Amino acid sequence: MNSTFMGIEIGKKGLLAHQQALHVTGHNISNAANEEYSRQRVVITASDPLYVPALNRANQPGNIGQGSEVAIIERIRDEFIDDRIMVEKQAFGYWKARNDFIYQIEMVYNEPSEQSIRSRLDALWQGFQELSKYPEERSTREVVKEKAIALANEVKYVYGKLYELQKQANRQIGHTVAQINEYAQTIRDLNERILKAEALGDNPNDLKDKRDALIEKLSQLVNINVSRTDKDELIVYIGSENLVQGEVFRPLVAIEDPEKDGMFTVLWKQTLTNVNINSGELAGLISIRDGVLKQNINDVNAFAINLTDLINEVHRDGFGKNNQTNNNFFKHIAVSDNVEGNFDLNNDGIYDVTALFKISGNNKVDASAAIGITGTLTFVKNNAMEQEIRINYYATDTLLDVIKRVNDAKIGIVGYINHNSQLAFKATIAEDTNKKNFIIRHLEDSGQLLVGYAGILKESGPQGAFDYRRVDDIRKIIASREHITITPMFNPASYMDIDETIKYDIDSIAAAKGKDVGGTGDVNTSNGVGDGSNALAMAALKHKHAMIDSNATFNDFYTSLISRIGAQGEEAKDRIASQETLLKNLYNLRQSVSGINLDEEMAHMVQFQHGYNASARVIAMIDRMLETIIKLGQGV
Repeated sequence: MNSTFMGIEIGKKGLLAHQQALHVTGHNISNAANEEYSRQRVVITASDPLYVPALNRANQPGNIGQGSEVAIIERIRDEFIDDRIMVEKQAFGYWKARNDFIYQIEMVYNEPSEQSIRSRLDALWQGFQELSKYPEERSTREVVKEKAIALANEVKYVYGKLYELQKQANRQIGHTVAQINEYAQTIRDLNERILKAEALGDNPNDLKDKRDALIEKLSQLVNINVSRTDKDELIVYIGSENLVQGEVFRPLVAIEDPEKDGMFTVLWKQTLTNVNINSGELAGLISIRDGVLKQNINDVNAFAINLTDLINEVHRDGFGKNNQTNNNFFKHIAVSDNVEGNFDLNNDGIYDVTALFKISGNNKVDASAAIGITGTLTFVKNNAMEQEIRINYYATDTLLDVIKRVNDAKIGIVGYINHNSQLAFKATIAEDTNKKNFIIRHLEDSGQLLVGYAGILKESGPQGAFDYRRVDDIRKIIASREHITITPMFNPASYMDIDETIKYDIDSIAAAKGKDVGGTGDVNTSNGVGDGSNALAMAALKHKHAMIDSNATFNDFYTSLISRIGAQGEEAKDRIASQETLLKNLYNLRQSVSGINLDEEMAHMVQFQHGYNASARVIAMIDRMLETIIKLGQGV
């Protein structure tokens, strides 16, 4: 039998339910400006009725209602939209990191302007041109000297700024790893608090909002995906490995890697294994540091060493106004003081390689004539595998055919015919480590092309092969020492400068060519102060395809470098604009589901207010009824 006071209980439940609903509505309104907040909704359901089926139940109509109660406070959230935003923010973070640095790289090159490498290089070519016309004038020599110094300083400036950007990207990688760990630790802590709250039957909506906001921030930093299949354990993955699993957090660590010149490598802290990073700001920073910036630094180094080498090659054959010859125009600092090219590559205090940058043959050759011999050239590719590459040559080939075959193979060594009609080989940028940049790794000939024909190697076959992995292997080379250039010190762009001889005596600038006097077989006498033919030969280098691995002139190589970074910048800007539009649409979609509509909340507030007032009226009415009954019992 239902209680006499059952009506009051029903009214009380109505009061409590609508009061709770008003509290939630107020909570929604107060968080209307909170972008991390998800709208909450009170679900009011009917309480269990009287009576349940039983043999001893009262003999009266059953299932009498007992009012209402709050079943749950729902958090209105669409996980599909959240996952889509998470994926797109990873792409946004990647392109944002790239765009920020590419913009700074463009500022370093400062193109187009009068203060740039290209304008300085053009001025040097013009200086050589003027010197060829007026070699006896001190003013033209002074101009060449100053233009060369200006070019060298610009190259050093660009290198220094690029290197600093690379260091900055590396520092940001370390900072980003720390930020990832901080977010992940907080997510783990929230997982623990949420699990405890849910174990007590609560629904911690606000804690879940905080967790989802952190996951979204984390997704912009690194490629994550989230598993929610286990209601008791949210898992955050990077690649296929878990960063956070419920109450367990596996931190990342950024460790300085000696193989990367002390740059950070990102590893799992517990296992020291590599982290699969392919998106987000962290991936963008790594791609900038190890891709874009490394490539630009290598290109500037290649530009500097090739310009230095070719101008020096021509300059050494000329004569200065003071009759000096065999002087470098630009400074060349060898990687080793050892005259044999022996070098300690692994820094253990013992020579372990022979580091040679360029070798020119002793013999003059006709590059367009058939070589008339057959054999196989063997090289070692400039990567970590160092696999052998064999290139055949045939009697009907010209030397130009063989050179093209070698250069097309992209093996880290390029061939060309120098200004003295000699076959020359020089090393390029290494694919494995910067320490091996500009090192010829292997030269071998089964026939006579590099031996008797070009005059590079002493002997054919494996026994006569040059290999950089052996000390004192320069002895395998028959070319005279003036035709051999030892590998330059690391990062030649960082110390590019004119030679000390030129800096302090401009009369040493070799504007004139020479002649053989006395039949010695060597050029030993200057053509005279008025001869500018050697300066003209240096000016002509402007049009020579000197950057052989790119088949480009110095100017074309530099222009392509600027064009490439410009294209990369445009791509990054376009991708960011696309991602911003996509994310804006997804945010709007999420707001339509989870956002606060103040008009709607005000309507709910009025609705719940009326419900609360009506419940109070029910209690008041029941109170009056009970008062009437009580008075009847008292005979009033």
